[in-house]
Amino acid sequence: MRSRLHLLAALAFAFVLPAAPGIAQDFPRKPVRIIVPFPPGGTPDMLSRLLSQRATQLLGQQVIVDNRPGAGGNVAMELVARAPGDGYTLIMGSIGTCSINPYIYKTIGFDVERDYAPLMEVGRIANLLAVHPSVPAKDVKELVALIRAKPGAITYASSGFGSSLHLTSELFESLAGIEIRHVPYKGSALAVTALVGGEVHFMFDNMPSISPHAGAGRVRPIAVTGTKRSKLFPDVPTMQEAGYKDVVMQPWFGLLAPAKTPPAVLAKLNAVFNEALRDPTVQKRLAELDVEAIGGTGADFGKHIRAESEKWSRLIRERKITAE
Repeated sequence: MRSRLHLLAALAFAFVLPAAPGIAQDFPRKPVRIIVPFPPGGTPDMLSRLLSQRATQLLGQQVIVDNRPGAGGNVAMELVARAPGDGYTLIMGSIGTCSINPYIYKTIGFDVERDYAPLMEVGRIANLLAVHPSVPAKDVKELVALIRAKPGAITYASSGFGSSLHLTSELFESLAGIEIRHVPYKGSALAVTALVGGEVHFMFDNMPSISPHAGAGRVRPIAVTGTKRSKLFPDVPTMQEAGYKDVVMQPWFGLLAPAKTPPAVLAKLNAVFNEALRDPTVQKRLAELDVEAIGGTGADFGKHIRAESEKWSRLIRERKITAE
């Protein structure tokens, strides 16, 4: 009897050993969700929906985009940090959720290094500095002069505390030595609506979400925060060209999975989303949005997250920025 039990145990162990590769072979057996930490209409939402269409075809299972806004993205980040590490729940992280929020919130329910496995950086963009048409400033120099003439009276919108839009404005305010009143909104789409409606004077916004309004004349673009001019607005100078060489902000977005996701599943997802990113239709749309496609490995993405965290945590400490 004892030898028979040993034999059964050995057989059971033998069947367990090859399970890890089998997980990747069988994956996915149901829909995969990409959680977006912000409302529909912003850049993370656009990128998620664009990739999900091609990834659905490649995986043979539906890739669903699920918007879960709240607390500058923290609600979604906490949710996915606690999700099962099985590859079926991913999150579209950003510079704000991964490299800024951990330093401006006193308490936070997740740790990016501990709770997440970087999957792939999707893309980088520039922010566009745009003013409402009623604002007389035609360039950055005139905008700074207007702000100095009316300290505390000029307002700017952002998609919330800790967003790249907020931090870009803080960096601009610090380096220009000016005082501007911050009006945070729950997401980029609402902030842009406020600017178009004249509720605020100006804002820095991600290029994909504000470019249609700038192109239609509903807002006036006066500078971009990248290291080179935008292909969409070649006549608009960079902040560096406008005299503010250190006002460089290139927001990024990328996919992450819960930390305990098996390496084989991470590898399969990385391969699928890299292939989706290389798809000609996806590339064409990204070019139209002025998004620089990145792709690559999870390790590369992890290094970028750490470098950005170091950079922006310094500004947060210097400016004493905290979430209200």
